[in-house]
Amino acid sequence: MTYLPTCSSIGAQGVRRFGCVVAAIAAISAAAAPASALPSFPGAEGFGAVATGGRGGRVIKVTNLRASGAGSLQAALDATGPRIIVFDVSGVIEGDVVVRNGDVTIAGQTAPGAGITVRGRLLSRYSNAVNNVIVRFLRVRPVHTGSAGEQFDGAQFSLNSKLMLDHVSIAWGVDETVDLYEADDVTIQWSTIESSATTGHPEGAHNYGLINGPDGHRITIHHNLFAHHKARCPAVANGPADIRNNVAYNVRHGFVHHNAASGHFNIVGNAYIKGPSDQLIPFYFDGSAGANLKYFLADNHIDDPGKFTGVVGNPWQTPYAHPSFSRLNKPESYRATTEFDFAREVPGYARVTTHRAGDVTPLVLAQAGALPHDVVTRGVVQNAVRRDGAWGARYVNNLMDGLSPGTAPADADKDGMPDVWERENGLNPASGTDHSKVMPSGYTAIEEYINERAEALISEAAASFVMQNEEEP
Repeated sequence: MTYLPTCSSIGAQGVRRFGCVVAAIAAISAAAAPASALPSFPGAEGFGAVATGGRGGRVIKVTNLRASGAGSLQAALDATGPRIIVFDVSGVIEGDVVVRNGDVTIAGQTAPGAGITVRGRLLSRYSNAVNNVIVRFLRVRPVHTGSAGEQFDGAQFSLNSKLMLDHVSIAWGVDETVDLYEADDVTIQWSTIESSATTGHPEGAHNYGLINGPDGHRITIHHNLFAHHKARCPAVANGPADIRNNVAYNVRHGFVHHNAASGHFNIVGNAYIKGPSDQLIPFYFDGSAGANLKYFLADNHIDDPGKFTGVVGNPWQTPYAHPSFSRLNKPESYRATTEFDFAREVPGYARVTTHRAGDVTPLVLAQAGALPHDVVTRGVVQNAVRRDGAWGARYVNNLMDGLSPGTAPADADKDGMPDVWERENGLNPASGTDHSKVMPSGYTAIEEYINERAEALISEAAASFVMQNEEEP
């Protein structure tokens, strides 16, 4: 699926727009998953698209913003069996949220108006028994109040498998902002990984973006915004891994590969933009190498005025890309000359729709992250446009600033689908069981509804975005 930004406003005051995307951006490569492998939802791509979440299970409604107890998000997550979690409320949930049991879909896009923010961490049990999780349209804003020495991630899904994170916004991690250590069959897409904290870690400033460490396999990271981190944007140890169309702003190290590394890596169409906090090192490959290690790099755009601005195909040969500001401690013999086709190597792999690196920044700034953007993400997007901002967590008290709660639509049978929508789609708003009906798309009725809600939010974001960077006189 190709998402297309159009022109209007991102809500910044006192600035003048200087350009916008007004036409379709042609995909370089796009192919659907095999018909036998229905992806998590339309637009789910990469290795994590095999996740089915709560498909075919019951619908659980979140009816309050309490940290626990009946009607809470935590209670829905503590339930067992396949389940799709929808929201009748919007606002801020105070405290950590823990995924203890898999086979679950968190459909944050169903929250009315302002969406759902967790003022705490999003964690799974550190266990390979927690599998098959879909999280969409959720904001995660932990506030570190413990003593120095606590390792504190924003979102952590270590050891888990079959994980799809889509349109999530995660900030303020002390260790990594996103920890996918030793996780398998993972996609994080169209998300924002923002403003890691520079204090609170036993080793000092440890403001890192995302890690998928040793013994993790099959990860796709695409169309995400990494902003205001020192390193690991992202760091991935083992392939196969597909890293494409991400935007990294104000980071020191972009793609990092300095564990004992093996496997195949596609690093394609990413944009690396220097910010004010430090030098930019877009590629960091250290000398350690495991079995069958190969990198394919193509069409990565570097914007580092005064040093190098342009597209890098082969960083070992591009003038000024090495050794001036890349760390390529592996010889060029590790470079692959042909892109790896993971769809041929891994059954069910959904190829990622790919855009030119020169086009990807407005696309990601407009549509990545939980929608609508909250005050944190709006600020980070404006930083990237204006080339300002700094490292460090800047905690916000009013996380609903600029957002309106909204009211849930009428749902007489409490099956998660509004009465009006059911009538329009030939369902019975009084049955309470037709949420599991398989629709012509192949998805169940409740999936069809939540997928439409996601598409509506994406369309609204595309229609209200414009790149802006100049103050009005």
